[in-house]
Amino acid sequence: MADVMKVLSDLKYKAVGVDPNAQKMPEGYFVSFRPIGLPIPKEDFENPWTPTGSNLKQILDSKSKTPGSNSTTGQDPATIQPVSASKQLDDMQFLSAGIGASMQAFLQTFMLTDAKIVLDSSYRAAPDQSKINDAWFAIVNGANGIAPDLELNDEMKKSVDKAHAVLMDANGDSTPHYEKYVESRDKYQTAVRTRDKQYANALSDPMKLQMWPMQGKTYQDDVDFAWDQWQSFGFKQEIDEAIAILASQGIDPAILMIARAKHKYENSLVTIPSVGNIPYTFMTPSKWYSATDGDGWNSYSQTDFHSEVHFDSQTSHTDAGGGFSIGFFSVGGGGSADKTKTSLNIQTEGLTIEFEYATVDIQRPWLDTTLLNLNNWFLVGDYPASCISNGTFNQQFRQDNPTAMLFLPSIVTSLIVARNVVIKWNKKSTDIETLRTAASGGGSVGYGPFSISAHHSESHNKQDFTFDENSQGISIEGVQVIGYVSVITPGSPKKNGKDFMQKKKDEQPKTTPAATPAQPAPAPAPVK
Repeated sequence: MADVMKVLSDLKYKAVGVDPNAQKMPEGYFVSFRPIGLPIPKEDFENPWTPTGSNLKQILDSKSKTPGSNSTTGQDPATIQPVSASKQLDDMQFLSAGIGASMQAFLQTFMLTDAKIVLDSSYRAAPDQSKINDAWFAIVNGANGIAPDLELNDEMKKSVDKAHAVLMDANGDSTPHYEKYVESRDKYQTAVRTRDKQYANALSDPMKLQMWPMQGKTYQDDVDFAWDQWQSFGFKQEIDEAIAILASQGIDPAILMIARAKHKYENSLVTIPSVGNIPYTFMTPSKWYSATDGDGWNSYSQTDFHSEVHFDSQTSHTDAGGGFSIGFFSVGGGGSADKTKTSLNIQTEGLTIEFEYATVDIQRPWLDTTLLNLNNWFLVGDYPASCISNGTFNQQFRQDNPTAMLFLPSIVTSLIVARNVVIKWNKKSTDIETLRTAASGGGSVGYGPFSISAHHSESHNKQDFTFDENSQGISIEGVQVIGYVSVITPGSPKKNGKDFMQKKKDEQPKTTPAATPAQPAPAPAPVK
């Protein structure tokens, strides 16, 4: 196996996991890698906006403090200088600028996680122009529940009618048993509130608190007595059972989930200036973009690189001839739009690759795919069953077939990120010169899925992402996205839309009724 393929194979089962008993990756997931890593400038993703306002603390903490302004403890109030109007204005401008930066970081995080991915036959991935958010918006608003054509059988109806009769009479008034239940419940809750108030009063007086174990017994006895009365004379068990039976009457899950999915989506929307409404999305761990933060990161070392592990990856595959470069390569450069890879023909005897990696989970509170597992719904329009997904991995390769359009065959659930990559080999001085020449050409330089050098025209700071030479090879600092973990969505919908719809009936032209011929006026009656 080529060296790069060994790394990719290792990362697949490290990112998803392997069942220790079955020696298989979990069903329904697959891993794919970018042809070249996507550098992640910290400044573009740092401290994203949150609806809870937690981003404000980091903004305020980042403001440099004026000497002597940290604390006024122990100072004479008369000697404390008031904050000038200009200083207050500076603080407000600083905070506003920080909030704007947080909004931009949130927007870029959302855009990074919202793209569907396109796979080729080697499961190499690249972001697609179509978006998960748009697809889900269309699904939840196009879903139509099917009203059930079944009803409770006679035995179940009798049980429900009996429960109704316990609570109300034929006129809709409360039964004597239910009124006694409510009266006993009120007495019990009054006793509980009295006990709790007296205990709260004792907490404010040490002497009362000291006596509470003895004096509090009276209040607890009142609570216990009220409870026993409720059980004995308040028909508690009878009424509780009747209420439970009525409360347990169900609604079709598909109809409920469609309504719930709409609410979840609508409640998650936030407005970004000049962009519009987008659903709130965030990443965990929160400092995933940091090249120094330690949460969630693992090391890939020479030991991993030289190990041999055998397991069944099932829906996860990598073929050496599938388009991944197994050596150093360059893409574009000199302002060219050509994305063709060019091999740099650098020999890599004695190669080892070391780096840190993490699986960054994408949290979308607005997207609950439980609906896709349910049977009793369809998409409004002439949409066939399984137009969202057929539930199989092979559907990923039908994207170029317009007759097989799929709304949401899979969803990216995690990003595979790497940082502080170190590539060592028996290098020559000409190898480094070749890499530097390729990097200076304005394009990208990579090794396998790893980006070695790239230019950030889209970044705020327009900084370059490049490598440093060390004693044996090269090191690339910073974080980069190298792959994706995706889940295959369930086969859905399970009903054909056209089976529940019909063409609109043509409106019949309105006709004016024929005029009734005028009748002669009756002759006046003769005068007698």
